This record gives sequence, C-alpha cells and structure tokens, in this order.
Amino acid sequence: MSAFGGLLLTTALPFSAWSQEGTPVSGGTLNVGFISDVRTLDPIQSAQWTERQVLFLMFDSLIDVNPDFSLKPGLAESWDFEDDGKKMVLHLRQGIEFHDGTPFNAEAVKWNLDKRLDPATGSSQRSLLEGVITGVEATDEHTVTIDLAQPYPPLLALLADRAGLMASPKAAETFGKDAGSHPVGTGPFVFDQWTRGSTISLKRNDDFWQGDMPYLDAVVFNDIPSNLVGIQRMMIGEIDFISQLDPLDTQLAKASPDIELVPSNSGPWYSLQWKWDTAPYDNPELRRAVAHALNRERINQILWAGEGNVSNGFTPDGLWWTPAKLEEYEYDPVLARKIIADAGLQGTTLRLAAPSGDTLRRFSELAKEDLDAVGLDVQLEPVPQSEYYARTVAGSIQFTPMRWSQRADPDGLIHYLFASDGTANSTGYGNPQVDKWIDEARRTSDEARRKDLYDQIQMQISKDLPYMPVGFSSEFNAMRKSVNGFVAMPDQIPRFRYVWKSQG
Repeated sequence: MSAFGGLLLTTALPFSAWSQEGTPVSGGTLNVGFISDVRTLDPIQSAQWTERQVLFLMFDSLIDVNPDFSLKPGLAESWDFEDDGKKMVLHLRQGIEFHDGTPFNAEAVKWNLDKRLDPATGSSQRSLLEGVITGVEATDEHTVTIDLAQPYPPLLALLADRAGLMASPKAAETFGKDAGSHPVGTGPFVFDQWTRGSTISLKRNDDFWQGDMPYLDAVVFNDIPSNLVGIQRMMIGEIDFISQLDPLDTQLAKASPDIELVPSNSGPWYSLQWKWDTAPYDNPELRRAVAHALNRERINQILWAGEGNVSNGFTPDGLWWTPAKLEEYEYDPVLARKIIADAGLQGTTLRLAAPSGDTLRRFSELAKEDLDAVGLDVQLEPVPQSEYYARTVAGSIQFTPMRWSQRADPDGLIHYLFASDGTANSTGYGNPQVDKWIDEARRTSDEARRKDLYDQIQMQISKDLPYMPVGFSSEFNAMRKSVNGFVAMPDQIPRFRYVWKSQG
C-alpha cells in the first residue's frame, strides 16, 4: 500500500491469542471490569488510557492494526504516497454511514482532521499533527489528499490510533461541548448509556459495514475499585473480562475453573517520573541518587512475581528501535547515600503520589521504602486512580509512578513524552539536541538512519533521567471461559469487536 508501511514495524512483536475452537455465535452481553479514568467519549478530545478500549468499539480508525502492529485497511481501504512522500492519498470505503445515519465520506474525514488541527478545539492530538499536516482536501467523495510539510512515516500509525478515529460531524454540531457524552461513530457498537462512576453501556450496531460483525449484542464497561473485587465478581458471573492483572492478582483467578488467563504481550513500561525542570527534581544529583536507591529487582519480585523485565529504558527487546546501549543504574544504596550526603540532600522531602489502583499504589509504597532507607523523606499522597494522570499533566502532582504502553512507531511514544513540545511531556523535560534528533527521525524514511537517531535519543534520555525506568511488567487478561476470540495486543488496549460468547 505504500513504501512507508513497512517502516513502522519490521520486526513483528510476539503475540498471544486465546480463543476456543468453533464457529462464532451471535448474542450475549460482554461485561468488562476496569479501573476507569474515563473523562470523555469524544475521540477528538480523548487523552485517558481506559477511554481507548471504549472508543475502539464505537469508532473506526482510518487505518487499522494487526496483533503484531503491522498495518491493515480500516475506513481507508488503501492509501498511496505522492510527491516524494509529501502527499498522502486515502481511498475510502464506500457505503458506510455514521450511527446517526449521516454518510461517512471524504468531507467527514477532512472535518475530523481539520477539527483536531484547529487550536480552538483544544484536541489532545493537535500537537501530534500540527507541523506535520499542512492541509486536507476532499479530492472527491471517497478520496482524501493530505498535504505534509515533509515525508512523515509515523503518520500511518497515528491514523490507526485516536488521531484516526472518525466521529460524526453532524453529532458534533448537534451536541457541541457535550459531544463527549453523546459519541457517534461508524463502529460495531452504538453508544447506549453512561452512568458516571458505574457503567458505560454499548449496544450492537445492526448496520455495521463489516459483514456479520459484531457477534455480541452489547458490551458493558463496569467501574471496579480494584482487580481483586473484579475477580470476585467474575467468579460469580457478574463480570466476563478484566485486563491489567499482575501475577498477584491472578492467584484468586487461578482457583476458579471458570476463568482463563491470557498473558499480555510485552507488558507496559513502568517508571517513576518527576518534574524534571522543577526543584528539587531539577537537581541531577537527586535524580542519580534515586536511580541507585531504587531496588528494581525487588519491585519486580513483589509486583510481578519476578516475571517482569527490569530495564534501563522504555523500549522492550525485539523492536527495530530497541536501543543498543543505555546508561545503567545498578542498585547501590551505599552510593545513593554518598551522593545524597555530598550534595547536601539529606532529609529532602519528596511528595510521591500513591494512585488508588492496586499496582501503582504498591509501587509507590515500595519506592518510599527504598528512598527513605537512603536518607530521603518520602511522603505518600493518596490520589484516586481516575485523577492522578490528569493532575500530573496539570502539574499539581510532581512525583508519581507512571506506566505507558507501546505505540506502533517509535515516534508515537518518543515525541509524545520527550520532545519539548510533546503532547504528554508532563515532566517538563527539554533537551535541544534531543529535539533536533527527534525532528530528523520523524521526517526520514531511511530506517537505518532512524535507528541510529533513536539510539542516540534513548541514550541521552537515559542520562538526563526525566523518568527513572523500572521495567516492563508481567500482566494478564482474565476472562470467563465463555469468552472467545480475544487476542492480546502490544499496546495493552483490549479490542472486543471480534469477541463472542459461547452459550451455556
């Protein structure tokens, strides 16, 4: 489909799939349990992690991904690059309607992309697209031409995620600022009801364009306070599916003959992050002391039963952009105490957020023990899981555990977190040389050159320490044995559009 398509992920990620033998049957409701941080169901405004598993059911993306992160057609059935990669031409599927009956066409695509680019919209995806897309034209009813400032290979991966989810322009006009409570897409499920703090209910789209899909009559997302409560509800049949279980969470699930466990792909990346440009975290000696004080193998043993992978960076093994070498920070509390003493940092108070979710709360507690032991004074500050990321972005939380999942192109996480103008740069990190390397890497189609640049970028970040990497977790998806067709994805976002439930 394009010369750039193969650049996104040339080494396929290993993936696991679990589905029972047999022909899918229609009917039934899938009850999903999740620790929700959902704030909006408008894909143009969405920024929270859990929102995506709901959005991916109601909205289709222009481009889709396979379980190994390779690309496949979505609402765009094909695409071409012209003008030496500076024009991207999307050829859209025909005969598709939004849930409100209005047509999906080139004008709708233009509206969606223009809306994200408009500063007045305040889209969470604007910084990903501005400076990349210079114009969008509806060439004809089913063809869209996107003008680019320069060749930009990562755009395909962006259009397979939130930036490519297509919302109804008519619904946006009708509901205005309340569009996030009245989502209208083209996906396999239609919005039904949202009881905040309790449930989000979706029902089958009987007019879905993809054959006899979906199989389920409904999907209901249930807010749960913890995975343990979710598993208890699963054991009595109230919930069918829960993701993000660490090995400790799985013990109860293993005791039930009605529950299957499916391991995730390479787990999310866990770290401690701080306001890199704000005292006391702007002191490189403090950051270095924390790095040597943190017993990451102990964290791995306690949080993930030793099944996670301690890492000095944020990219797992097996990707073409996995770095060849990074700065290493061995656990050395004696060295950490010396650094603290030499820098006059004894007794420095660090206020560490302790999100209410099981894993992040435990992580905070373990970090406090390690840092207190070398002469720092860590004060844990409890915060609801649903609020901690928004408060981190707003700057009211300056020291917190954090987790991120992978993207289908390195630019999707590296620019997002580490560019000075990155959409999710909540650390205040800025390094002009890193910015320069990121800009060059995101506009070249030479994979060897991109690899060299990403090696340099990741090495420099590991020296600057805007995050203190811990590693990649071991996580599981739990589901009742009646659930079929689930495939674990590398970005840890469960996709339910292909799921079906056996009867009885």
